[in-house]
Amino acid sequence: MSQIDLVWVLMCTALVFMMQAGFMCVEAGITRTKNNISVAIKNISDFSLSVMLFWLLGYGLMYGESFGGFIGTSGFAFDGLGDAEAYTLFLFQLVFCGTAATILSGAVAERCAFHAYLIITAITVALVYPLFGHWAWSTGPDGSPAGWLGKLGYYDFAGSSVVHAVGGGIALAAILVLGPREGRFLESGQARRFNGSNLPLTMLGVILIWFGWFGFNGGSELRLTNAVPGILLNTVVSGASGVLTGLAVSWMLEKKASVFHAMNGGLAGLVAITASCDLVSVREAVAIGSIGGLIALLGDRALERLHIDDVVGAVPVHFMGGLWGVMAVAFFGVNELETSFWSQFGMQVTGIAALIFLAVVLPFAAFLLIDRVMPLRVTQHVESIGLNVGEHGANTDLNELFEVMQRQARDRDLSIRAPQSPFTEVGQIGLFYNSVLFELERSFELVREQKNDLSEAIEQKSALLENILPKRIAERMNGGADQIVDQVTDATVVFVDIVDFTEYTASVPPEESLGLLRDLFRRFDGVIQEYDLEKIKTVGDSYMYVSGVTSDIPDHCAVALDAAVEILFETGQMGQSIGRKLQVRIGIHSGPLVAGVVGDLRFVYDLWGMTVNMASRIEEAGKPGKISVSQSVIDRIGNEFVYERQGRVRLKGIGPSVLYSIEGRRPGMARKVQRKSETGI
Repeated sequence: MSQIDLVWVLMCTALVFMMQAGFMCVEAGITRTKNNISVAIKNISDFSLSVMLFWLLGYGLMYGESFGGFIGTSGFAFDGLGDAEAYTLFLFQLVFCGTAATILSGAVAERCAFHAYLIITAITVALVYPLFGHWAWSTGPDGSPAGWLGKLGYYDFAGSSVVHAVGGGIALAAILVLGPREGRFLESGQARRFNGSNLPLTMLGVILIWFGWFGFNGGSELRLTNAVPGILLNTVVSGASGVLTGLAVSWMLEKKASVFHAMNGGLAGLVAITASCDLVSVREAVAIGSIGGLIALLGDRALERLHIDDVVGAVPVHFMGGLWGVMAVAFFGVNELETSFWSQFGMQVTGIAALIFLAVVLPFAAFLLIDRVMPLRVTQHVESIGLNVGEHGANTDLNELFEVMQRQARDRDLSIRAPQSPFTEVGQIGLFYNSVLFELERSFELVREQKNDLSEAIEQKSALLENILPKRIAERMNGGADQIVDQVTDATVVFVDIVDFTEYTASVPPEESLGLLRDLFRRFDGVIQEYDLEKIKTVGDSYMYVSGVTSDIPDHCAVALDAAVEILFETGQMGQSIGRKLQVRIGIHSGPLVAGVVGDLRFVYDLWGMTVNMASRIEEAGKPGKISVSQSVIDRIGNEFVYERQGRVRLKGIGPSVLYSIEGRRPGMARKVQRKSETGI
């Protein structure tokens, strides 16, 4: 390697290292403020851990003398080589390893415990990344492929799969075990996106990563050759086409230009071109990047549908985009590789299958086992307060102000004061906030007394309304409605009248007749309460109720008939208890009506319309001890009840009508509500 080549690779190493800063900006900006410090410390920690473990173990496993094409066996913790070229290649591969490791950080953000993240990083850089890297990139002393995938002809120029798909695959395994963040997916199944702390910082991170990709792809040539400018141009146009594709498609689907899909489309385009940037033309690079951007968008939507929570979209961008980049080699690069499409296609598919097994399936099983021994996820409390404070004790002036506000909201204690200082922005806010609190505290007692008086008055009003009106109607009046009128398209009205009650009252003392009426109507009240029906009023010895008005009862007609049968039963029971023959006539009709609250001094909930009039006339023409109903009732109940035709009668003010008598439910047709005597209530 010439001196100019050494300088070029070292410069590219520095560019790839700059991608670490880009990833940190992306992740810190897209996560919530309470977790952005946690993301930052994860980024610097995973790179530091990568440096030590890759030097100690990973580099030897990846580039050491191959054992059967599966694993390296030399070069562990090397020292004293004195070889500038070896050190340069190690440094270049080291920053690649750091990139693969840091991909994970954004995917598991906001709920992965710090110790768990370090364990996952260690598995990535010490085992998974170097093993797959050995399979694909390891070479023998003569420069020929030494790994089993490389020997087959598998091709990945700069790491679409080795770096990005491996990092994204491990991220997928981790988030499957961790599960989504609290509140990410609502009970209705709808996905909810959280607001990032600083989207401009995120976009700066994307640009830094893009800048670093000049070193990522350009440096993978390992020499400053005439091919480098073409590689860099392909890299740039692929990223740009990915941005525009993500922007355009999200604009069409969501009716807005999405920052998230634009940035991830660009990153996916860069990931996708990385495997074949030395093989394809500029036009082909545009196509590869566009497809990568589309895959990132559709992949993100697919993860949401599956309720898989990837905070930054690492899986769609790096895993899915990386797999597409590997397959793009077969679609666009076979001429340069001098192979056939189907031959290269089979080689690339074989590599993808090996990658999924090594970087997704095995890590998923390992993380499940680790999670049982040492939970990978933080506690719900730590997740709620944020990992900045919960795991790292990294508080800020703004967090302290928020804590004071939260304590005040929780304890209703205005005596607590916010931190104040004239020399910081948050301290100045606290100073003025405390001045407002002082004024509020002075009037708080007066406000509380007035509130208590008002609450008592409202409670008295509500109790009064609920005693004289249906609960749902009373709630509407309490809500401020000054007129309650409802047009009901279909309901069932029931009139009940005690037969020969006038003669009975003439033969007994008034107290006895009034007691009978009170006890009987009390039984009727119990029946309609069981069936969730509404008593409208009593007039003398008549009782009226309705089904399907104040309660949502789709089969209101059948329920009204069940209650009528119960009323006949209760009337007979009452008659037996007093030793007299006691009968009622019941008239029922279904149809449209108007209901509302009448009166100002005394409220009455009443019904009016032809349906009410018809039910009243049917009761008058009915037979003692029978439930008389109109044709409209028969049309609604179908074959649920046993009934017989009474015949045509002339109803007062209405004219000839056909009436029917209801005997009860047919055998095998269950009541909508059982009697209390049957249920044991």
